[in-house]
Amino acid sequence: MMHLTDEEQCVLSLISSTNDRITQQEIAASQRWLGSHPVHEIDRRESTLRKIRQVIRDLRIKKGQMILSDAKGYWIMKDRQEAIEYCERIERMAKSQARAWFETYNAMRKNFNLSSDYFEQQGKLF
Repeated sequence: MMHLTDEEQCVLSLISSTNDRITQQEIAASQRWLGSHPVHEIDRRESTLRKIRQVIRDLRIKKGQMILSDAKGYWIMKDRQEAIEYCERIERMAKSQARAWFETYNAMRKNFNLSSDYFEQQGKLF
C-alpha cells in the first residue's frame, strides 16, 4: 500500500466521495487547513488553489491515482472507456493549443525573421 500524506489522503477522500465532480474551490472551502502553496504566498486564495492543484498532480503522477478533471471539477476514473474518452479529449485540446502557438510563432517568424528549431520540428506534425 502506498503512503499518502495527510493532504493527499484528504484530497483523495474528497474526490472519491463525490457523486459527480468536486471543484478546487469546494476542496478549499471544506478543508481550510490545507493552506497555501509554500512557493506562492502572494494571494492566499489563489495560493491555496495552487496547493490543491499540486496535491492532485502528486496524486496523479507520484501516487498513480486516476484522477480526471474538466471545467466542472475532479473525479476518479471509473473504467477504461472513460480513460480513452478523457485521453481523446485532452489530445484534441493539446493539438488545438499547439496549433495556436504555432500560428503565433509563424507570424513572429515572418514579421521578425525569427527561427526556432523546436517550432520547426513541431510544425511537421501539422
